Formats: sequence, structure tokens, C-alpha cells
Amino acid sequence: MRSLNSLKNIGTSIGTTIILAALGFFTRKIFVDSLGEEYLGLNGLLLNIIGMLSLVEGGIGTSIVYNLYKPLAEHNEPKIIALVQLYRRIYRYIALGVFLLSLCIYPFLDVLIKDGDNLSYVSIVYFIFVFNNLIGYLMADKWSLINSDQKQYKLAGYNLAYQIGLHLVKIAILYYFKNYILFLAVEFIFTLGYNILVIRKVNKLYPYVNTKIKYSIDQATKQNIITNVKALFLYSIGGYLLHSTDNIIISAYVGIGIVGFYSNYTLIVGQLKSLTKPIFAGVKDSVGNLVASEGEDKQHTIFNVLYMINFCLVSFVVVLIYNTINPFISWWLGVEYLLPQYIVAIICINYFVDEIRSSIMTFKTVSGIFDADKYVVFLTAVINLIISLTLVHTLGLAGVLLGTSISMLLTASWNWPRLVYKYTFKRSPKIYYIKYIIFAIVTLVLCLFTTYINDLFFVCDGRYNFVTILMRGIICTLICFAIYLLMFAKTPSFKYLITLANSLYNNFKAAH
Repeated sequence: MRSLNSLKNIGTSIGTTIILAALGFFTRKIFVDSLGEEYLGLNGLLLNIIGMLSLVEGGIGTSIVYNLYKPLAEHNEPKIIALVQLYRRIYRYIALGVFLLSLCIYPFLDVLIKDGDNLSYVSIVYFIFVFNNLIGYLMADKWSLINSDQKQYKLAGYNLAYQIGLHLVKIAILYYFKNYILFLAVEFIFTLGYNILVIRKVNKLYPYVNTKIKYSIDQATKQNIITNVKALFLYSIGGYLLHSTDNIIISAYVGIGIVGFYSNYTLIVGQLKSLTKPIFAGVKDSVGNLVASEGEDKQHTIFNVLYMINFCLVSFVVVLIYNTINPFISWWLGVEYLLPQYIVAIICINYFVDEIRSSIMTFKTVSGIFDADKYVVFLTAVINLIISLTLVHTLGLAGVLLGTSISMLLTASWNWPRLVYKYTFKRSPKIYYIKYIIFAIVTLVLCLFTTYINDLFFVCDGRYNFVTILMRGIICTLICFAIYLLMFAKTPSFKYLITLANSLYNNFKAAH
């Protein structure tokens, strides 16, 4: 059942993402043509500011969701109701706190926006972002319940209809009206309507949580939540400073236009992430069930399978980005929107360092390992800020991006595996580090080799057509697939994966 639910969640997420990715790229193209790179930069900057406001949440949601795994597995309805009610009460206060904090930040918007003289109605735009963000906090208890119970696939139809409808209306507004405020207002209305539909669906799936009777949390669970929240609050601050300050620093020191240029790259990387993220998001709750019910040997076996998958996905995406992102942007938006190839290389490094941790992060989260590394995460963020603010004066955009990868490598990249191996697997993490180094070297060699092959056959003086880009991608795919097969075909993890695939296929065949 764990594997089946994971596959359903993964399948629906990836299918939806592929459809929406195409719409997203088309919407961005219309956005750039209609409004220009300054509004694109403003959009990216305000998303990062909204990310800063989310620090008020402090990891409370993650801690409560962690505590939901066991009662959902045991069908302990009173405890489920108590946790959902607690979640709802807390998030109402969080929504209020986020709104008050947004009022405090508002007077400083001009300081954060460099060279944005052509932007108008920034105040209205800012508060539309704020209110759109508040919707998520007011509906968070419903999302936590269905996510913890591995039933996200039941909302796939709603999500697809919402996203397609939203993109089509956005495209129409950009094409006919070229109005950024109307563009954002429509998103707010669609988001509100979508969340109302989700509430109704969740209420039907879990009618017992709609009781007016008040349930209380036992003292042990309450203490666990408090302990984890203290750690997760520092983790939230660290995560924000690490991942969400780049656009703010770039905007303040380099210019809002560069934020717009860079945001095109982050959009593409984000879409690629959205294709791989469902795999780990889809199995996270299954791994939570595994950790709660199986021994260390079984857990480590499954981790090795996930680590292998993690590497193959991340390595392939890095190779694909390095070979095709500039050709794609040249074809999609024009050569005037290109960033240098060395910036692309740094983007690839950041992607690898961040995403290769997905498998270890999954086990760390579901194992409830929050308190042990609370200061390490904060230290990572501080190092990132220091490096970024130091290097931005001499290296510009490259300096800001380098701060991210350097800070992660110095701290969390080695500490997370140490903690998971110590507390969950109860063994030495040495093998993890050895594999990490091998994986990094293989990825680097693949980038250089595929680029060499592609440049022999598919270079067009900086201008590419779609067929050329597709052929570069096919070359990357074939070479990577061949190397991964040579690396893993005889390993226990690969054999386990084949056995699992055969078992799921036979079960599916028997059921139909």
C-alpha cells in the first residue's frame, strides 16, 4: 500500500507538472513581451519578500504533520482531530502575524528596489501578494491532513483545472490588457476559489474532523511539538536566508533588471525541480510509515535505493541544464536575455549541492531529526549571507550565487547525513560521503563530455531552433542513461528496484 500510494502521488504530480510547465513557459514569454524585465524582476523580488514573511510560521506545520503520521496509520481519530484543531488555531494567529509584519516591511520597499523608476503601483502589487499568501495559512489545516495521509492524488483534478484555467486567463490579460495588477488580481481570485474546493473535498474525505467538540493534545505530543518548533524556527530562518535572499541582494546591489534575467533561469530550473520533487514528496509519507514500523536495516536498504534514484535524477538534470538552458532561452526569449555560461555552471553547482540531499532530507524529516542541527542550519545561512554580500561587490551575480553552494558544502551537506546515519540507521556515514564524491565527479565528467559531443554537431553561432535544442537533450539523455546503467545494473539497490517494479506491475495486472 505504501508503494502504491507513493506511485499514485508521483504519477499525478509529474503528469500535472508536464502540462503546466508548457503553459508556464508560454505565460512567461507573454509576460516578458508585454511588461518587460523590470516587472519580471519585481515579481521575483516580491516572491522572496513573501518568503521572508513565512518565517513567522516557524516550522509549526512541519512538526504537526510529523506527529500526524502515526495516528493516521493507526486510525486514531481523536488524536487526528486534536492535531488538526491545534493546527487551525495556530495558523490563524500566524496569518495575523504575517499581515502585521508585511505592514512593517512596506515602508522599506524603495530601498530594496534598485533602478526601478519605470515601475508603477508597487504598493498595490505588494499587498495583492500579501493577501494571496494569507490564503494558504487560513487553509493550511486541510492541506496538512490530506498530505500526511498520502492522498494528494485525489486533488490532482482540481489542481490541473485550477492551474490551466489560471494560466489561460493570465495569458489573455497579458496579451489584451498588458496590466500587471489585473494579472495578479486574477491569480488571487483563482487561488481563493481553488482552496474553497479543496476544503470541501477534504471535508468529504475526513468528515470526523468537522466536529465542534474540542479535543486536547496529550502532554508528550505537545512537548514533542514544542521541542521541534524551537528547532524548526531556526531552520526556517536558515532556509530563508539560504534560498530566498538572492533576489533581494541582487536587486539591491546589482539591479532589478538582472533579477528579471536571472528569474528566467530560476523558472526553468524550478520547472525541472517540479518534475523530480514529486518523487521524493510522493514517497516522503511512505518513508515516514516505514521509519515508524521497520528496523534500521530495512530503512537503510530503502535509503540506498532512494539515494541511487536521487543521484540519477539530479545528475541528469544538471547535465541537461548545462547543455540546453542557454540555447533554450535564446530560442524562447532571445539572445539579449542570456547570462554567461559560467553563471550557468554556478547554477548547476547549486542545483547539484541542494538537490542531491533530497533522499537524506526525506529520512531526516520523517525521523523527526530537527533539534540536533538547528544551529547548523542557521550557521549555513549566516555563511551564505556573508559570502554573498562580500562577493557581490567584485563578482556581481556570480558572487551571490557562489555563496549558496559554498555555505551548504561547509555545513549541512555533511552534517545531515551524519545525523541520519547516527539516529536513524545507527551506523557510520562513511559510505554516504564516498558515494557523494563519486557522484559529483561522474556528474562533472558527464557535463564536460556531453557538451563536447553536442558542440561537435549542434552549434549554431549562439542562435538555436527547437530541433537543435531537442537533439542536444536527446544526446544528454542517451549518454547519461548508458553511464547510469553501467554504474548500477549489478548493485543491490537496482535489483531491489527491478523486483519492486515487477511486483507492482503484477499487482496492477491482477487488479485489472
